[in-house]
Amino acid sequence: MTEKTKAVGFKDMHPMQIQSLLELVHMTLNLATLTGDDEIIEDVEAYTDEMVKLFGGQGVKLEETEYNINDLGVGRSLH
Repeated sequence: MTEKTKAVGFKDMHPMQIQSLLELVHMTLNLATLTGDDEIIEDVEAYTDEMVKLFGGQGVKLEETEYNINDLGVGRSLH
């Protein structure tokens, strides 16, 4: 017996569900960047990127941005 399983994507979700999921992605990426470990950051970026794409989104990409506010150095921003 074969059954067709319908996948749920962002277009099928309530806006509050989408917002909650994307907030979790954002928090996860922020926590990864706080480790300062490039391997962890790259892994988390790859996993969250794939998850967002599986739900029909465009994906996730972290970009390193340099800024000089009171000599804080290099930071990362989410896009």
